[in-house]
Amino acid sequence: MENKNNKLVERKESIIFQLDKNQNVGNGWIGGNAPAYFDDKSELFNETESEYRFYLCFVSPLDNNNMISIFIPKEYENRVSKNIYPNCSLYAFEHPNSEESLASTYTEFAIVKHYISEGIIVSEEQAFNTPFFIKYGGNPFLIQEEEYYYIELEKDTYSFLCQIDEDGYPDGVFDSRTSLPFGFGAVYLYAIVTEDSIKNPIVGYWQYS
Repeated sequence: MENKNNKLVERKESIIFQLDKNQNVGNGWIGGNAPAYFDDKSELFNETESEYRFYLCFVSPLDNNNMISIFIPKEYENRVSKNIYPNCSLYAFEHPNSEESLASTYTEFAIVKHYISEGIIVSEEQAFNTPFFIKYGGNPFLIQEEEYYYIELEKDTYSFLCQIDEDGYPDGVFDSRTSLPFGFGAVYLYAIVTEDSIKNPIVGYWQYS
C-alpha cells in the first residue's frame, strides 16, 4: 500500500487503466447496471433536480475492498451547467465492493459495457505519452489550464486523486451517432489525501474539448 500511496503523495508515478470489452479482471466496469450496493439507496438522489444514470465503477488501487462509483445527470445540460466544485453535478460514491445489480434502474443504455483492465504503474512522462482511460495518482493532465477549476478544491484541502479520460474509449463503447457524455473531455476526482489515508473522494470538475 505504501508504494501505491506515493502516487498520491510524491506524484512521480501514476497507475493507468484501460477498457476491455471481454476480459473481466474484477477492477470494475463502465456501462451496464450499477453495483447492487445502490439497489436500496434511492434516497441518494431523491433531493436532486436531475435524473441520474450510472457511468462507471472501479476498485480502489489502495484498498481492494472498496470501489468508487460515478453517477451523472441524464441530461447533458444538467452536467455542463454545474461542472465545477463546490457545485459539480456529478456524484462519486465510495462503497464496499459490489457485484453488478440485476436491476437497470440507473442504466445508461447508450454505453456498451466494458471492463476496466489491470493497472500499470508508469512515470508521469510515460502516462502523458500513453493513451489511458483512468489515470490514478500523479498529477492531473488538464484539457483547459485554468486555475478556477481547482482553486476552491485546494482551499478546502482536496488533492487530485484520478482522472477519467474520454480519449481512452476504445471503439465500440458508444454508437457513432451517440454524443460522448463529456464532450470528448475528462472527469477529475479529488480527495483529502494524507500519507496513510484517502478520505471523501468527490468529482471536483470535468472539462471538455
